[in-house]
Amino acid sequence: MTMAIPWLVALRAVPWGTIIANAPSILRSADALRSRAEARRETVSSNDVQALGERVAGLEQRDRESVEVITQLTGQVAALTAAVEVLEARAQWLLVIATGAIALAVLAGGLSLLARG
Repeated sequence: MTMAIPWLVALRAVPWGTIIANAPSILRSADALRSRAEARRETVSSNDVQALGERVAGLEQRDRESVEVITQLTGQVAALTAAVEVLEARAQWLLVIATGAIALAVLAGGLSLLARG
């Protein structure tokens, strides 16, 4: 049960709203890329220069769309990384506080034993 708590904190720190808001556009872009790739699988003869030019233009367009999708994914990864860094800092502070609390508890216990003795 104690291992689940950091995961719950991590899940709460993730910007789910941003991820969910961008998911439809990412899926649309990915579907468009896939459908264009399937549509252009028809073979083109090496002598057909115009068809090759169109195919190169299509590849360049897919590259631009891929860059857009990768940019969106990079932004989401950056947001997740920032959230994890915040969680790491909080965990370090909690460790320091817990260590201090344990030291104070041991000191209080020792003082109470000395006072009784």
